[in-house]
Amino acid sequence: MTVEVQTPSGGKSGSSVQELVLLRKNLVPLPGAGGSDWGGGFRINGEAPFVDLGNGEVLFTTLHDASYSYPRMMTSVALQALRIFELRRSLPSGSDAKIMGDLVKAKPFSVLQRKHYPMLATFTNTAEPKSLVEVSPDNLNARFGSGYTLSKITFQVVDQGTPLTTALAARFPALARERGLL
Repeated sequence: MTVEVQTPSGGKSGSSVQELVLLRKNLVPLPGAGGSDWGGGFRINGEAPFVDLGNGEVLFTTLHDASYSYPRMMTSVALQALRIFELRRSLPSGSDAKIMGDLVKAKPFSVLQRKHYPMLATFTNTAEPKSLVEVSPDNLNARFGSGYTLSKITFQVVDQGTPLTTALAARFPALARERGLL
């Protein structure tokens, strides 16, 4: 996942490699089943990306939003970006395991639609994890000042075995102690 931001000093970006894991791949849904019954659900492993905007300001994406609403959780965001919902068939023949396998082979690239953006946030003090504040993707200027615009968020499927990103812990040790925060 890559987040691109236009700043007064030019374009900045941050990315991370995350793993989307399909749970219970052999579950056979009953007729009329839906939701997590279809594939048993998904889980994300790894870090959310962050963008160093300069001047000590950092924009973070989050794996969950403040209210833990499913549409803004990273698992749902990834499924929307990779268009898995559109690839499913209405009958059990369109298995999530096959869809995931096909995606790994095809390595699609996708620009995330605005309605599927994850929660964006920053910290008023990166040494204090509880200072997290939400940032509107439509108005970065309100938090960071004039000249900041979210350009786009993209997803690219990479080879299995690509190492997950681990930059957050080294760069922000206080945040790394708050497991699951980002």
